[in-house]
Amino acid sequence: MQTTVVIDTRSIEAQKMLEFLKTTRYAKVIEEKIPNTETLQAIDEIESGNVNSYNSVKEMMQNLKESAGV
Repeated sequence: MQTTVVIDTRSIEAQKMLEFLKTTRYAKVIEEKIPNTETLQAIDEIESGNVNSYNSVKEMMQNLKESAGV
């Protein structure tokens, strides 16, 4: 039998529990890296085609300067 337990490691208690489980013979800890909200939004923008394309770094810098009002 196999059971999946999800531990939110933002609390000290949860981090201690995770460290304890790593030391046991009967538990296998598989850690997943979950992207934060900002990263997920960036991925969505790229997948939807909402990106800028440039022919050179010079062109990109020019566009960034214009956008920043510099």
